Amino acid sequence: MVLTRSTVLLKLCKYTLKTTKHDGLRVSVRFAHRAAVLREAGKPVALETVKKVEKLKNDEVRVKVHYCSLNTTDVKIITGKHAELNVPLPFTPGHEFSGEIVEIGKDNPHHFNRGDRVVVMNDLQDPNGGLISEAVVKNRDVWTVPQSVPLKEMAVLPYGHGTALLTFALHCNLKENDLILITAGPAGMGLAAIDLAVSVYKAKVIAVCDTESSSDLVREKGAHKVVSMTKNNFTKLYKNVQDAMGDKKAKVAYDAVGKGLLHLLADFVDPTNGQLISVDPFFNAAKFSTEVPEFERPKRKEKEAKANEAEGKAKLIQNVRHFDLYEYPDLDTYRQMIADTIEMRSEGMIAGHISKIFPLAKIQQAIEFIQQKQCTGKVLIDVQCPDDDCPEGKEKKAKGKEGEEKKKSKD
Repeated sequence: MVLTRSTVLLKLCKYTLKTTKHDGLRVSVRFAHRAAVLREAGKPVALETVKKVEKLKNDEVRVKVHYCSLNTTDVKIITGKHAELNVPLPFTPGHEFSGEIVEIGKDNPHHFNRGDRVVVMNDLQDPNGGLISEAVVKNRDVWTVPQSVPLKEMAVLPYGHGTALLTFALHCNLKENDLILITAGPAGMGLAAIDLAVSVYKAKVIAVCDTESSSDLVREKGAHKVVSMTKNNFTKLYKNVQDAMGDKKAKVAYDAVGKGLLHLLADFVDPTNGQLISVDPFFNAAKFSTEVPEFERPKRKEKEAKANEAEGKAKLIQNVRHFDLYEYPDLDTYRQMIADTIEMRSEGMIAGHISKIFPLAKIQQAIEFIQQKQCTGKVLIDVQCPDDDCPEGKEKKAKGKEGEEKKKSKD
């Protein structure tokens, strides 16, 4: 028998689990997965075929990844903006993702079954992220998802909503009609906090947004008042927050943006009973109170500030609290926060906001989309769609063609 190129490919397919494109043809690679891999910080991620982890450890679970959230934190690591993290290379980004279980290790304390729909949240610095067709993760970081909740939406909920729930429920006792300041950037952490504060806690939210498009979305989410940052004009921002607050003081300032904004917002928080809270993953507690913010604070005459207010503000700055759900020391609380987030979504109490979905093949465009602040919520990667011909893309094209045909018929 003469082996042609076609018959070789067909024979290979009998012994493989995945296929990938090469020179225009589909070439099979045994026990391999398609993944977005970072090999050098500051360089573009590359789509590579990586070797499958053959044997699971006792506490591990193998998940077929459907959707992976691409967060601002991922982009900052990829672009080398936070070299102090010293992530191990090669690095596959993506610490929030959803999919289905395909294999379970010997230890199964959460009673998973093969085929379970799940959501995963792993360590920001874990080199084995979710931008891969199958991921191996610790069972502590996996939760089952009910059929009523779409996997694509579940992939954007754990980190933002879970961290906000941890903060509001356990550390600042947020109540109905409490006044809270929340900063919201393009990543979705602030937006998640606003969603939870308004929809579940019925608090009054003064939102500070870094783009006008984010401001529009926050208004839709039910924020009491919205203030936009205008080209990093922090003097104007200070005045706008002042106007929004009037003579009232907030119970909490919840910062998801960073840039030292809590230094500015401290003036608008109750100096006696208020709290400054950061959920910025790159927050540095040791440096915060003495670091120079990324803006010049408006100059104020000393006589404008009462001595006790100045003392209270200094105390707020000294006692900023930082929360990151993944780093929370109590495992039971960590798991409960995500379980509660899933339950609230299944009951329609909260909702994730997806700005745009990209196929895995367009991961670099997705990164640029976030860098250019074009997103108003989370950016999602369709991992099981490595090419452009995704079902969702086809559906949009079909709707587009249908619209064009209707337009022509009217003409």
